Amino acid sequence: MQRAQARPMYTGYPAARPLGPAGHHGGGAKGFCGGCGHPQASCCCGCRECRKEAKELLVEATSTRAKIAQDPSLASALARASVLTAFADPSAENQADSAPQPVIDDDQLGLGSAFIGGGCCVHLSVEYAPTGTADGAVRLLVQDSNDTELIWMKKVSAGLGYQIKEGVITTKPGAHLVVTASSVTARVRWCEVFSCC
Repeated sequence: MQRAQARPMYTGYPAARPLGPAGHHGGGAKGFCGGCGHPQASCCCGCRECRKEAKELLVEATSTRAKIAQDPSLASALARASVLTAFADPSAENQADSAPQPVIDDDQLGLGSAFIGGGCCVHLSVEYAPTGTADGAVRLLVQDSNDTELIWMKKVSAGLGYQIKEGVITTKPGAHLVVTASSVTARVRWCEVFSCC
């Protein structure tokens, strides 16, 4: 009695349509992709495997503007943050007699910077809490690869407690992020998506 031999058989998704002109055999055997030649379980033609990597930037108001200016590693971040001095205190903007005050204070200041990477758009969220008895502020400045600048600022009242704001800025990979915190501890969070195929 002769036994039939078992043949390996792929039972997953059907094979992808071979690449090339109609009627042309793409070289893919049964159970293998005709486009890339990999087994169907490893095919990378139709779907790309992506992974997310969580990123964060913590900025604590533990320094002063003078000390930050002396730190060469923060020189570019301080230069980018200088655009924030053009903005006045929101509470004083309707008062005709008051001159605009810079939003980067000398006392209890923190400054941090990061580069945003990945393969698609990025949504920034910020957590913050006041650290002293005086009112403070948290400011985010994003300069993208097209030199577009996006700014988000929030005045933080003393005693306010922990706050979180999600999706404050949406940008794309290649952007530079600068965060300043006056009398505030702030953490900016985002996810960068990478293709693994």
